[in-house]
Amino acid sequence: MVVLKSRSGKQVKKDAGNTGNKENKKAVKYVWLSSNKAIFLATADAKESKYSVSVPIIPLHGLYYSSKDKQKYTSKELSDYFVILNVKKDDQLVYYLRKGVVVIIGYSEDNLVIVSDENGENNDSDS
Repeated sequence: MVVLKSRSGKQVKKDAGNTGNKENKKAVKYVWLSSNKAIFLATADAKESKYSVSVPIIPLHGLYYSSKDKQKYTSKELSDYFVILNVKKDDQLVYYLRKGVVVIIGYSEDNLVIVSDENGENNDSDS
């Protein structure tokens, strides 16, 4: 006697290694600088493409332009997105885009205050 078994009971997930939840992921927004004054934090190293350099950022101040949407956004409006800043390759800003760097554009050094400890390192103690 031959017994046939159905394989419909077994379901293999192709994406078993991906444990992330798609609802929790932020939408990606590719932007260009639109104002003369901006402050942002580079969260990763820059990646080079054919005509531009792109870097993930956290925008803190300024106006940013999305060429896909043809719309300008403030830094507050971009807080719900994973923001990637595009910069032309020939722009001098490209040389400063590294992970962990805070970039301040359009402000004089007289209007900027940087506070650190004597050694230039972070102070981990709670005071």
